[in-house]
Amino acid sequence: MLKQRLLRWSLPLLAMSALPAAVAQTVAIDPATTYQVIRGFGGHNGAGWIADLTPAQVDTAFGTGPGQIGLTVMRMRIDPSSSAWATQVPTAKLAKAKGVTLFATPWTPPPYMKTSNAIAHGSLIPSYYPDYATHLLGFADYMRTNGAQLYGISVQNEPDWDPDYEGCQWTSAQFIDFIKSQGPRFAGLKLMAPESLGMRKVLSDPILNDAGAAAQLSIVAGHLYGTTPSDYPLARAKGKEVWMTEHYTDSTSDANDWAKAMPVAIEVHRSMAANYSAYVWWYIRRFYGLITEDGNVSKRGWIMSQYAKFVRPGYVRIGATQNPYPDVYVTAYKGGDGKVVVVAVNNGTAQRRVNLAFGSGAPGTLKRYVTSAATNESYAGDYPVIAGGASADLEPSSVSTFVSQPAVADLTASVKVVQSGLTANRFTSQFSGTVSFTNTTGATIAASTLRLVVEGLTAGVTLDNRQGDVNGVPYITLPVNQIAPGATVTVTTTFGNPSKGAIAYTPKLQGITF
Repeated sequence: MLKQRLLRWSLPLLAMSALPAAVAQTVAIDPATTYQVIRGFGGHNGAGWIADLTPAQVDTAFGTGPGQIGLTVMRMRIDPSSSAWATQVPTAKLAKAKGVTLFATPWTPPPYMKTSNAIAHGSLIPSYYPDYATHLLGFADYMRTNGAQLYGISVQNEPDWDPDYEGCQWTSAQFIDFIKSQGPRFAGLKLMAPESLGMRKVLSDPILNDAGAAAQLSIVAGHLYGTTPSDYPLARAKGKEVWMTEHYTDSTSDANDWAKAMPVAIEVHRSMAANYSAYVWWYIRRFYGLITEDGNVSKRGWIMSQYAKFVRPGYVRIGATQNPYPDVYVTAYKGGDGKVVVVAVNNGTAQRRVNLAFGSGAPGTLKRYVTSAATNESYAGDYPVIAGGASADLEPSSVSTFVSQPAVADLTASVKVVQSGLTANRFTSQFSGTVSFTNTTGATIAASTLRLVVEGLTAGVTLDNRQGDVNGVPYITLPVNQIAPGATVTVTTTFGNPSKGAIAYTPKLQGITF
């Protein structure tokens, strides 16, 4: 009950505004001002506690076609008993094949390692720190050998919450001791902590301020129960990403109740504005989830899609006027695919006109997609960018996503392409190599963005260091946007290959210009 009360306190109220709809406000978009890298938007798969997602529901959750949400991150549970780990494999394997980022969280260590000797209550006995690390790494290895390589692994779910179901209490000091002593064993995985109930900095600050622990921690993770997103300057100063790894805004109503769906849009906006790199909803499929029990995308799911389908992994948040009106919330992003994406949430009861001002380097055209009480990620037309700007009217209580349409050129014929051999890492089943592009023309090759596109990749193999994908084809952005005559640029590639079979693909060089 306490968690439910904390949840209700965190809900934003629908803003009421008396500003006239005819007044246009400017949203200044500045691609030169950059903030966090976006890792993605996702949800938790409840296999083991509720029925697993079906293959069709995996497509609905993680696909990018019509009627699909476009999620790019999936969280799963590490059962205290290794005999139950197989439950997580089917959906994780399907999601991984789609390039989804997978991470896992334990709710409790095996009971014999705890002071309570039970799945509930208690804390981890220090003498079992090595055994617990082995337990977590065992899960990661199990998933890897079953075609579902993990990106990250958490130490503990909600260490500051003591439920009567699975749980384990941790203090900052315990986290520090565990991470310092066992962290080096997690090489190749992003170690995540503390996943506190309410993003409690009082729990994570000591970890970040301990040099030994901070050196082993990759991601500061937390939940939003009883709180709202806020920036974390200490984490940024220590070079750590911040991920919101669990929340749901309401579990008492159907996910298609529009008035109770809009708080999702506000919370995602606030999370992005607070420099979070990932936003992960609780259950993907649930009556209050992103997909309802009948397998259809809910209104909450369509709101998530306004971000997830267009702001892809590797995109960077850029400068944008966040509140052109008191009830309008805006964030903007740019990607290695050359696109600029602007998401505008109108949380008021009046139409709002905005002028999107790009200044120099403005795109030529924006496509707009809208979710509201009446529409689901509906195409709302093309908006020409004239003199560096475009104007649009935002419907009351709606989410709009504007996507630039860059020109894409195949530049492969202008370069000599050399692929190196691949080196295997026997611990991660990853294979690393390089692709080099040498300009064979007498002119400089230049574009807003240059990228390596990996076409025709062997089935079951993933490009693990991809920075995005276009229609399912992964790419890596080059570190330069021009190649002088005779010059060479080399890109490192890292492939996930659980079968350890041959890897084949066709590398191409693309140029993206606005």
